[in-house]
Amino acid sequence: MKILQYPWIRITLLSCWLFGGFYLLTFFVTAMSYSLIWRIPADMSRDVSWIFYGVLFSVLPYVPMGGLLYSYLGRRPLILTVHAAGVGFLVEKGIGVFLAAMMASGFPSSWYGQDYPGSGHALLCEELPMYCSVFVESYYLWGTAASLVSVYAGTLICRSLRTTSMKKEKDAS
Repeated sequence: MKILQYPWIRITLLSCWLFGGFYLLTFFVTAMSYSLIWRIPADMSRDVSWIFYGVLFSVLPYVPMGGLLYSYLGRRPLILTVHAAGVGFLVEKGIGVFLAAMMASGFPSSWYGQDYPGSGHALLCEELPMYCSVFVESYYLWGTAASLVSVYAGTLICRSLRTTSMKKEKDAS
């Protein structure tokens, strides 16, 4: 395909796939680890659980995504950070909430864009407490900021590992 010859289109598609995979892994890790830390279930302690879930969902998918994307592209870590975090934001907080709103409103029979994004947030709130109406604005603001920092941290980790391995190869020869 001729369109895939442009590196940023490939990076965008790769970001979507990586984010989706790491987001699912984060969901399983978060769901299993929450009960190990707190005795009260997440849906009965939303004042605490939204912070736990929000931090993990703002960090865990983004750090390895930043590292893998930097190892693929190998340059421009700052632009890559903004691009990858933007793609993650659109996939999670745009497409994900949109699909949840469609499911909550009875798609396909009765959905005509009604109550978007509120119905999507209400559906997602059942499993992900950071989408509850009281916390969603804070999650959008602070979660996006944390995701930017996390992607950049992933690129810096990969960059330092690459530099270290290059130095070792140079010293060995």
